[in-house]
Amino acid sequence: MQRFLIVSLAALMPVAAAAKDDDARQTGVYVRAGAGVAFGETLDQDLSYNPAASFLTAPATMKMSDLGEGFAIAGAIGFQYAKTRTELEYRRMEMSVEGVAYSGGAAPSAPVVNDDLVAQALMSNVYFDLVNSSAFTPYVGFGVGGARIENELAERDAVFAYQGRAGVEAALGGRFSVGVEYAYFRTLDVKYGPKEFDPAGPVGPRTDGDPFVSSTVMGTLRALF
Repeated sequence: MQRFLIVSLAALMPVAAAAKDDDARQTGVYVRAGAGVAFGETLDQDLSYNPAASFLTAPATMKMSDLGEGFAIAGAIGFQYAKTRTELEYRRMEMSVEGVAYSGGAAPSAPVVNDDLVAQALMSNVYFDLVNSSAFTPYVGFGVGGARIENELAERDAVFAYQGRAGVEAALGGRFSVGVEYAYFRTLDVKYGPKEFDPAGPVGPRTDGDPFVSSTVMGTLRALF
C-alpha cells in the first residue's frame, strides 16, 4: 500500500507542476469519482439461538470471517468553498471472504451464496483543504452516514457508519484535479438474523458482534463547475 501511494504521487508531480495556477481558489459545485483497493478486517461474531429450540448436536456459538482484499469505487457531488468542501458520497466495497470458521459446536448448514462481502454506503463528508501556492492541495476529512453490509450467506444489515480520510490532490489546469487518498471506514456492530426470539419464532442463528472495518487506497478525479 505504501508503494502504491509513492508511485501515485510521483506520477502526479510533473502533471501538477505544469498545471500550477496562482489564481484565487475557485468555488462551486463539483463531482468526484474514485476507484482503488479495499482491505477488510476479520469479523469475530457471536451466534445465539431460540431458547425454545432443541438440538441433537450443540450448534456453534462463535463465527470468525477472514476478509481479504478487494476493490472500492465511489462517486460524489459536493460544493467547494475557499478552504473546505462538503459532499454527499456513494461508496461500494467488495472484498473476498478468505475463510469462515465456526467454534463452540456444529457449524450451521446454510449454503454459501457469495464469494465476497459487499458494503454499500451513503456518506455525508466534510473536507479541510490545506490550500497553498503550489498545485498540490493536501486534505483531511471525515464523514458519517449509513451502510448496508451483505455477507457470504446473503444476510444483510443496515448500520450507522463513519469514516476518516487523508490525501492530496493535484490541479490539472482549468477545473479538473486528480488525487490519491487513504480512507478508514467503520460501522457499528453488524447483526444478522432475528432481532428477538419467541417460542413460535425462528430457531436462528442470530449473529452479533464486530463492526465492519475497512481501509481503502483510491485514486480520484474531480471536476469543478
